[in-house]
Amino acid sequence: MSRMPTPTPLRRITVAGIAGALLLGLTAVPAAAADPGLPTVVAADGSTATIDAINPSSRAAGMLALYTPDAGAETKTNAFGGEAVLRALGGGTYEVLSVCTVFDACPKPGNNTIPADGAVLSASPPEAGGTDDRRFIRDRLRAGDRVQLRNLLIRTATTTVTATDPTAASHPGGIDPATGQCFPGCRGAEQLIAYTSAAGRPTTGTNDFGYEITVTGDRVTARGGGNSAIPADGFVLSGHGSRGSWLEGNAPLGAKVTLDGDTVTVEVDAQSYLLGAERAAATARTASTAAVASCLAVDPASIDTALAESASLLDRARTAAATDPERAAELARDATRRADVAGYRARESRPVEGRGLWVRPIETTPEQIRASLDRIAAAGFNMVFLETVWGGYTIYPSGVAERAGIPAQRPEMRGFDPLKVWIDEAHARGVELHAWTHTFFVGIEAGGGPVLKAHPEWAAVEREDVGKTGPQPSRMEPGYFWVDPAIPAVRAHVLATYDEILRGYDVDGLHLDYIRYPVSLPYGADFSYSSYSRQTFAATHGVDPYTLDPQSPLWATWNAWREERITTFVDEVRALQRRIAGDRKLSAAVFADPTDGLSKKFQNWGAWVDDDTLDFLTGMSFGTSAGSVGQDTAVMRERVGDVPLYTATYGPLRGSSPDLVLDQVQAVNDADSDGAALFAYNQLNARQQEALREGSFRTPSVVPHADHRAAALRGVTALRDGLTRATACAPAAVTAEVRARLTAAAALLRPGLPPAGVAAAADQLEKAATAAGGWGTRVQPDLTRRTIRDLRMYARWAELA
Repeated sequence: MSRMPTPTPLRRITVAGIAGALLLGLTAVPAAAADPGLPTVVAADGSTATIDAINPSSRAAGMLALYTPDAGAETKTNAFGGEAVLRALGGGTYEVLSVCTVFDACPKPGNNTIPADGAVLSASPPEAGGTDDRRFIRDRLRAGDRVQLRNLLIRTATTTVTATDPTAASHPGGIDPATGQCFPGCRGAEQLIAYTSAAGRPTTGTNDFGYEITVTGDRVTARGGGNSAIPADGFVLSGHGSRGSWLEGNAPLGAKVTLDGDTVTVEVDAQSYLLGAERAAATARTASTAAVASCLAVDPASIDTALAESASLLDRARTAAATDPERAAELARDATRRADVAGYRARESRPVEGRGLWVRPIETTPEQIRASLDRIAAAGFNMVFLETVWGGYTIYPSGVAERAGIPAQRPEMRGFDPLKVWIDEAHARGVELHAWTHTFFVGIEAGGGPVLKAHPEWAAVEREDVGKTGPQPSRMEPGYFWVDPAIPAVRAHVLATYDEILRGYDVDGLHLDYIRYPVSLPYGADFSYSSYSRQTFAATHGVDPYTLDPQSPLWATWNAWREERITTFVDEVRALQRRIAGDRKLSAAVFADPTDGLSKKFQNWGAWVDDDTLDFLTGMSFGTSAGSVGQDTAVMRERVGDVPLYTATYGPLRGSSPDLVLDQVQAVNDADSDGAALFAYNQLNARQQEALREGSFRTPSVVPHADHRAAALRGVTALRDGLTRATACAPAAVTAEVRARLTAAAALLRPGLPPAGVAAAADQLEKAATAAGGWGTRVQPDLTRRTIRDLRMYARWAELA
């Protein structure tokens, strides 16, 4: 996918990630053994180290992280750190099974398998001058040792706020230098801000590019994105970047939070877990009641079962609270999880939609690939975008690369063809496999990676780098090397690679990423001023573009020239695909805002849609809230028309809560997306997988783009049957016309009928949507909304059939 911000290292005093995601019943230290404090590992010789993160979405520099089975099957870390694999013995004691660091001649300094009955302690390289916890792992832990993990449940964390109730006058650090005005909420980058009722503002005024907790009295009562209401008897803490991660990881619902001057103290005690479980159960009951009231297709019995299990655990937790707070915390935490599952089961799950997942393949054996696809399929995904060309390498043995003087395959994958295994195993599970390719971005290796080492003359050249020797990385996308989309040899090589993939492999489609120029704003950081681009533009327009600036008369012409280089290349890929693999699909990952994509990267995806160049789009929405991704989806839907759209959301990458992941899926569906795609599998944790499996993705679903007619028929049939059963909230007499039109549309959509019938089916569905719009108060409002949304979606597919 196109570049996401680099995670900011967390402070040594913090506990980032999903702090509650711990081993069931295995991590507790007896109540008398330790006072609440920072999560800590105690080695056999008594030496200690602070655990900075539990199941973090990204292991930042200088971090000592603990990965439990909730994080997935492996740690998914790189090979530059060190890891100790642990097996739980009970009571907070663990046996060290293996130790490997980058300093040793050993096989797994990263990406170790997480034992089902244990955890992995993982250290990253430190920041300059920071503590190197890799050496703690190497020097203090030995296979066979017994170590203690303390304060993983009941714990305390402290930090400081950057400012309280900031204004432009009181907090210069919250001012945007580009405008001279406050950032939203006067909250700057990497800041933790406190908002109290004393300021007189009703909400924080922040955007959703952070994380906030609401403290009422002295307990956390709400968690989420931005612009939170400020309670009269409490405050809101709002963090950006790693400060937001601190809040998310350290302050669960029910935690006790005090603000003393600039010092924030968070205490997670047994009462925190009891309150969290009670709130989770209440939330699930409310969701279940609403689902039944709107005749949503859910299984009330399965919801009630999970709630009953939660209630039993919570009763046991309350009993234990007085004498054994650690045990009470464990039981209440487990009660929360069962209540969460009940809530997931009350979610909508659609029978026809795209459910995509980007996957960077780190598996190096067929067995590992099969295990990954088992997890992907079990979570309900029906479409994988497999990173097939990335970092300048192909994952398969490539004759095209070899003939170009580029290594034929990623070094760690030599000896077998992972692409073929991925395809065969995905298809065996009913999952589509699309080859995800980095089009003009060629990696972050020094010197430009294998492509630019072999062909430095292919490099894209930033304005400020004109005259420098050798390929240079982008300033606005630091460390990223690019090839110039205008150079004929570049275009020919990329096209030859795509030809090789489409001819040699049974992929379901080709997925274009980085199908653009590097970010080319501000002026001076724009691309590309290679000799070829300068000479070719000058030959046509009589001026070297390097002499132009935004005030020059030909500046717009230069921008249009660069835009054309991208659009014409997409046209060439489309022509190739239609010529040699007409049954495969062509898609692209694009920026949600079409004007932003065009002005900064010369990516005019709106024109591609108009020219029928793509079969579907994945629009990248980087928002951290459900509302923001829904808004991005609405903007994209208006521009793409009938073309299938699967909005990309980034909850796994950000380590978002399972509920937020589901909220974002629901938001993009309600904004007329044809499904959602998540980035990425390598960060998708076990709790998020569980939420998808039990919630939004629990109903088996097929992708609409594979067969628009069949997809529309399946959706129409399911909707008609649902309305037939929904008499409790939609009287049969009121829905009769809509059901009749659905029956007529289903008959017209049957396979083998003339194409004219499809257009007639679309007409029936549009008329049905109009009829549903007239139901008024006679039908439950949520059912009406869903019905109209789905009728219009099925009509779009019928138009495309």
